[in-house]
Amino acid sequence: MELSSTPPQIGYNLHMSTPHPARRAIEEHAARWNARDRERWLELFADEIVFEDPVGKAPKPGRTAAEGSWDNSYTEGRVWTLHPQRIVTGGDEAVVLMRNQGVVHGDEAVVDSIEIWKVRDDGKVVSVRAFFEQPTAVELNPYFVPDS
Repeated sequence: MELSSTPPQIGYNLHMSTPHPARRAIEEHAARWNARDRERWLELFADEIVFEDPVGKAPKPGRTAAEGSWDNSYTEGRVWTLHPQRIVTGGDEAVVLMRNQGVVHGDEAVVDSIEIWKVRDDGKVVSVRAFFEQPTAVELNPYFVPDS
């Protein structure tokens, strides 16, 4: 018996080439965010979405939370791009190691996060939980700073 030297990609069904729905949501999240396509990005989220971004801040529910995440990330002097480093799926969820690269008022910033994404049967995102350490070199928008 010969073993393949190429391991299967994590998050893909071995019998199908279709990505896991939560993997697809994360990949589309990064692609649409980096393209600065607000409307297409917002389409990823269910009306009942709940953001815990970051975990430790009061949960932010609903479409206004999705809009707030976008609008508070793209304030004057702030630009962020997202780079999924690794995605692991299970059930209706996925965990992603995400590299957030930004420029905040002229200063480069990198924030690595571990995020847990949950999707409905139709692939719409219902929950995002983001864990990250607060950077010391730049000040994040207060929308993303944990409650004290």
